[in-house]
Amino acid sequence: MRILICFTLFFIAFQTASAERLVDALIARYEQVETVTCDVRRDLSNDDGRMRWLSRVYYARPDRLHVENHAPLPRRIIADGEVMFQHNEGQHRGFRRPIAELDQNMIDNLRRVPGTVMEHLFRIGDAEEIELEPEHDAFPLRRGYAAEHVFVVLHADEEGRLGRLELFDAENHERRTGEIDFEAFEEVIEGVWIPMVHRGRFQLGGLESRETVRISNYAANTSIPEHLFNADAFFSDVRWVRRFEDL
Repeated sequence: MRILICFTLFFIAFQTASAERLVDALIARYEQVETVTCDVRRDLSNDDGRMRWLSRVYYARPDRLHVENHAPLPRRIIADGEVMFQHNEGQHRGFRRPIAELDQNMIDNLRRVPGTVMEHLFRIGDAEEIELEPEHDAFPLRRGYAAEHVFVVLHADEEGRLGRLELFDAENHERRTGEIDFEAFEEVIEGVWIPMVHRGRFQLGGLESRETVRISNYAANTSIPEHLFNADAFFSDVRWVRRFEDL
């Protein structure tokens, strides 16, 4: 009888684990990361030319962020848990607004763990998960989600590494609008893998753009000096506005 009860409990637990959506499992893993410091190099290219962004990033839960952009435009972004600030060096005005009043895209980007694409995972919401046939041996888990404005496909392996993310038109699931491939995974804390290289391709209005993100000096769940999230320590004589249009 005891063996039967144990087997039944195991079977129920197995069913529950199997029923978890891949997107939820990925978010749950990333949410184990409480703080991050890293350097980011982002190369963008399209028919108009090329651009490179160099940034130093400090991230801490909840809603604290410090991004220092060195190139091509010296800019600093600070979120202190309540308010977000953004100021371009040499400008008299800067953007300041309570986090609770930001649009959802900005909130999603603020809350993503650096090195992840959680902003895309958040937008899946509670969409039903569709099991799809795998396309790559290295990433045998392939799942689709018909979100409100986009159809998202995730490719992952059994260890929870997201190898590819694809974006398709919400009305036409055959028309790809973007894809990101992930490489150079590092286990930043036990069981949490972050790709240090992202290679993206996006189509908008018939034009294609490409971006490659390279992340280095990644440290997770280490202490970060509190003053880095204090806007008063970095900004002075700035006239703050609530809309980017007023900069």
